[in-house]
Amino acid sequence: MLNAELQREGSIGWYRNPDRASQDSLGVIYEEAGENRLLRSDFIFFSRLDDGSVAADLVDPHGDYLADAMPKLKGLAEYAAGNLETYRRIEAVSKTKSGAYRMLDMTKEDVRAAVMAATSAEGLYASPIAIDYAA
Repeated sequence: MLNAELQREGSIGWYRNPDRASQDSLGVIYEEAGENRLLRSDFIFFSRLDDGSVAADLVDPHGDYLADAMPKLKGLAEYAAGNLETYRRIEAVSKTKSGAYRMLDMTKEDVRAAVMAATSAEGLYASPIAIDYAA
């Protein structure tokens, strides 16, 4: 995933978001078992746009088979809805059982709605709402 992102046009750098609580860590709130928890998305990538400005892309790889996959996806969908002006891309990526990488584009309202209504992360990534991700 890292190589694929760094090969994108305009790529200028990346940040590995720490998985611990610290001042330099981005935490996204999600709810699991009635408790608030923090998702620490793995990567933030930066790209220079044609107008010279810099865009930030939040990319979170997470296994669709993990028990916390749905709560984290819902938290990321809620975060995306409130932060669309901050990021160019907000994507959740998972490697499916077939070995393909699939992506949910959280900047799209229909994707966020599907995530909020879903009960299976595996089902989401297998559905037409997800698209192939070139890793």
